[in-house]
Amino acid sequence: MFLTLLLSTTLLLGEGDSSWDHASVSSYAADMKSGAILLDENSGKSLMPASCMKVVTTAAALQILGPETRFQTDLEYDGTLENGTLHGNLYIRGGGDPCLGSDRINGSLDWDAQIETWADAIQKLGIQKIEGDVIEDATRWEKALAVPSWSWEDLGNYYGAGASALSFHENYYTLFFKPGKEGENATILRSDPPISSLTFQNEVKTGPADSGDGACIYGSEFSPVQYIRGTVPAGVEKFAIRGAIPDPAALCAEMLTKALQAKGMTIQHQKISPSKRTVFHTTFSPTVQEIVYWTNQKSINLYAEHLLKKIGETVFKEGSTEAGIRAVTDFWRSKKIDLAGFNMADGSGLSRKNLVTARQMVSILSEMKKSDLFPLFFESLPQVNNHVKAKDGAMSLVRGYVGYRGDVAFAILVNQCLDPQKNQKIKRFLSDANAFKR
Repeated sequence: MFLTLLLSTTLLLGEGDSSWDHASVSSYAADMKSGAILLDENSGKSLMPASCMKVVTTAAALQILGPETRFQTDLEYDGTLENGTLHGNLYIRGGGDPCLGSDRINGSLDWDAQIETWADAIQKLGIQKIEGDVIEDATRWEKALAVPSWSWEDLGNYYGAGASALSFHENYYTLFFKPGKEGENATILRSDPPISSLTFQNEVKTGPADSGDGACIYGSEFSPVQYIRGTVPAGVEKFAIRGAIPDPAALCAEMLTKALQAKGMTIQHQKISPSKRTVFHTTFSPTVQEIVYWTNQKSINLYAEHLLKKIGETVFKEGSTEAGIRAVTDFWRSKKIDLAGFNMADGSGLSRKNLVTARQMVSILSEMKKSDLFPLFFESLPQVNNHVKAKDGAMSLVRGYVGYRGDVAFAILVNQCLDPQKNQKIKRFLSDANAFKR
């Protein structure tokens, strides 16, 4: 069956759908075997990709870092250890592991079990007293966690957690509320994990029953005060929202300190000058292959930002967002991909300064198809339907899908879209038996 290019585009846009009138669309599809172009609608237009940007990051990460690479976190001490007393400090040296303290990936430990494992390792070393302190060390990467161009309304919420060399528990906490009657104040019950250094300015009200999560956390990294506004629903015993941990490295050290004290260890908190350290315990992350899988399957922003900084560290010896962007951009340019109009601002797609064209996305997908690592990348993409594996992207006024249907690589990006159901309409197009046929 031969469908004209115009008809394919009409199927995508939807005849008589006025919500497309003011939207910007960039779409492109190509048969990777024949090279035939099957869909081309403003394919050179630069648009915001939202989480579709994770395709750019994860595809590069597999090739630059290697699928079997692991991050490592070291426990270290300095000074001397005599008769159970450490005349020095204990250190947690972060190596950029995004999964530390999270049991999302099989084989990893949750925060409580991870801290307990470390405490046991310290006890086995024979330490009963620490004259100095338990010190977090996140200096392997830049101090900044979040990307400068991320929106203020995102920074305090779990999906806006930035990447630290010593991230912990995916850098989020869960905050539990007790709703009242509709219109009444909602009371904070507790946070998990508990963060003693954090103060909440709670302005949350109780909304109508079944109204869902209408609360937003406002606050920046390293800030001891977080502001919470909005609503949680009436009619439930408790309701949970998730926020970004402002200083995950400090929380990690605080939790280990408490665990050691609970085991009877004395920590004197003396100011002791640092000296040469000894590594006595190492925690390894899951592989890059596994991290890429979960980055794309669950659209985990934090994982994508960690991969980007690790790429920067690997290529330029600089664990920063800026170095990662340079390395990823150079990598795709080395593959002869035309990056005119391309702008990478982060690894996850959360920044509204990210710009990419549909044609560039398809070029990256086609390049990955040639790689020996393609099966790993392909497996990481979510299954949209029986025919399509693709990464979706969605944030305010942005929708998109980027992926594969058989031998076809495609990208559909939509900006300034006022219809929140656009992703469903794109999914229906991708499910059409005649999609991408000519």
